[in-house]
Amino acid sequence: KDANELAKQYGTEMFYTTDPREACEGANVLVTDTWISMGQEQEKEEKLKVFQGYQVTHKLAEVAAKDWVFLHCLPRKQEEVDDAVFYSDRSLVWTEAENRKWTVMAVILSLLKDHVCTTPKPDY
Repeated sequence: KDANELAKQYGTEMFYTTDPREACEGANVLVTDTWISMGQEQEKEEKLKVFQGYQVTHKLAEVAAKDWVFLHCLPRKQEEVDDAVFYSDRSLVWTEAENRKWTVMAVILSLLKDHVCTTPKPDY
């Protein structure tokens, strides 16, 4: 509901599909995520069946915008995106990872900057 309201407010619209090719039509950015998260290894076989056909490939991207780029939050598995896309010039995966690093560092710095230590100094 909130996403639809925000989309309307900013002059765009949301649509939902289970067809990966339809989802890629005209897309500027193709994004996938880790299908099997840590602690969910026991669900691997089931998830691989459910996500069959969703691997990001150049074939799937044929319907995307001519200047499409690829993002992935890492760690990446072969079944999520093939090597041809992951290591291509269209992949911004490493830039995304570096940006995430600097974001985390900025959050830590802001938390520490105004921190006042209330732990008493040990008396040896």
